Amino acid sequence: MATPTPIVHIVESGDTLLGIANRYGVSLADLLAANAGVDPTRLQIGQRIMIPAGGTAVNVPVREVVLLPSPTPLPYEIRGLTSVRTPAGSLDVIGEVFNPGPVGINNVKILALLQDSTGKALQTQSGTTALSVIPPNQASPFRILFINPPPDYVSFAVRPLRGEATDVARAVIPLQVTRVEGRPNPPQFRVSGELTNNAGVSAARVRLLVTVYDTERRVIGYRYLALSESPLPPGASLTFDALVTVASQNIASFAVYAEGLR
Repeated sequence: MATPTPIVHIVESGDTLLGIANRYGVSLADLLAANAGVDPTRLQIGQRIMIPAGGTAVNVPVREVVLLPSPTPLPYEIRGLTSVRTPAGSLDVIGEVFNPGPVGINNVKILALLQDSTGKALQTQSGTTALSVIPPNQASPFRILFINPPPDYVSFAVRPLRGEATDVARAVIPLQVTRVEGRPNPPQFRVSGELTNNAGVSAARVRLLVTVYDTERRVIGYRYLALSESPLPPGASLTFDALVTVASQNIASFAVYAEGLR
């Protein structure tokens, strides 16, 4: 019995694994499984990508291509990973993206994979971060939900897909946070304090991000909330008192970041 001729895609400028999967009508999980060891963030022009059985070349409209992740995301670090089973049986993959600088990052997109004992991807889900713009030396948490995780998954991984340089000053105004206190408030964690606008311009809207960590510096909860929709003038202050739902009471530390949206 004749076997079908394998389909091989030669990477061209602008290609991404997600774009290649869409082009040949296969799932990203199957494409990753057929190309074990391929780093989706470091595709090289001329690299050979094997297309899983059943894939056929299809035309992809330009309007879809422009929404695909960039082939070489701005470097950032994915850290603090943990997973939490919900009472309904779904799975939360939680972590954070750290921007080592020197410029801001926006349009961040990451890919979570649930894997079997051999490392094969069984299910994938993409997600983004709580902060739309991550300033230099700042981290932003994320949560990716798998509603029906496969019963035979044994591990998970998170990989970068997208991240673009941006001018932080054009989007947000960092606010100073002081008088911060954190204390258990089972089953949550309570954080209070004060923020001040030390910039020379008003912050149109005020947002607060609280991230909670366990003893292994894993993210076990976070909350990104609107503190005010009214402008915060230069020199003005605002107090806050926020409750954060956490996955466990093994709380070792927390971080607070406040910003004004332009």
